[in-house]
Amino acid sequence: EWQEAADSRAALLCYLKEQVPQIFCLKESNPQEEEELMQSRLLHPLECFLFGEDPQEGLEKLKQGSTSSQLCGRVFKEGETVYSCDCAIDPTCVLCMDCFQESVHKSHRYKMHASSGGGFCDCGDVEAWKIGPCCSKHDPGAANAMVTDECVLDPELYERAEKLFRVLLNYVTSFLVWEENFELSAELQPRTKDATYYCVLYNDEHHSYDHVIYTLQRSVNCDQAEAQTHTTLIDKEQGRRAVKRGSFRTCQQAQDRIRANSVQISQQPLRVEILHAAVMAHQTFALYLGYWFQKIIGYSGFRQAFCQVALEPDMDTDQPCLISKLMLHDARMYKFQHYKQLQKDFINDDHERNISITALSVQIFTVPTL
Repeated sequence: EWQEAADSRAALLCYLKEQVPQIFCLKESNPQEEEELMQSRLLHPLECFLFGEDPQEGLEKLKQGSTSSQLCGRVFKEGETVYSCDCAIDPTCVLCMDCFQESVHKSHRYKMHASSGGGFCDCGDVEAWKIGPCCSKHDPGAANAMVTDECVLDPELYERAEKLFRVLLNYVTSFLVWEENFELSAELQPRTKDATYYCVLYNDEHHSYDHVIYTLQRSVNCDQAEAQTHTTLIDKEQGRRAVKRGSFRTCQQAQDRIRANSVQISQQPLRVEILHAAVMAHQTFALYLGYWFQKIIGYSGFRQAFCQVALEPDMDTDQPCLISKLMLHDARMYKFQHYKQLQKDFINDDHERNISITALSVQIFTVPTL
């Protein structure tokens, strides 16, 4: 239906408007049930639209036309051993253990150290090494030394990918920077507004685990095990967690109690906000879509379409591209020229984050093509 609709964007957003709130947040459900419903009613239809056929058959065809990547791109975990060599363009260029063992640098003057987490293996990046940019696993061979990992898509598939990515990337970007707790955009406004709200607790670095657990036990009437679960998920996975569901008044009372009880322990209260269930639902799905995009663009043919959409400026409104919107929102800035202020904002931010606009500094200042 989306493919045949005169306005596929409006048709897709209408579908999300109906389905997303039914799956997330408007009723009590367990994570496994949400995951199954999301897969069957949201992700599977999106993939059917993308491929124009059964997604599994489409993926198999794509795999057959793909070549192995020349780039490693392994993301380092905290404490993981990484290797640098005198052949590197600068000290930030490093290899993971597997690539190092299969590279010419193994017999060179090299250093090894523990990663602080979040960096990438530079194997295959010709701009990172004076010689030996690829290990034996990622070297496509002398005859094809500069072959990329791109797979040429069928024109119709590429057109569908661009069309779908454009709608979904705008959707994801909108909700990652969304600041309205109670209202949605006109295109996603439900026909009838539900009276369900969530009291949402956010991560910070001012309060210890014990402080948050104690506060939750006193504020939302949960036992220690439930409070520990909330705290762990907030800190390690999600960055936020709904700790109370109910009417606006119920959530407001929980918000007041959390702030009051946390101030007794620390001079700064915990960050807690009230979100309407529909807003919470769409933000939750937007985060899931981020993981879905990671999977989809893992198939090289879609990477070009994704980058094309993510980097194209909005000519109608004279707005920056979607990637720029996310980068600028990271530090609540409007012009990237204020680099010094971006760094100050990062230092003053009390959240420990592995991913930040400031993490791109290495690429911006050390990669020649950038």
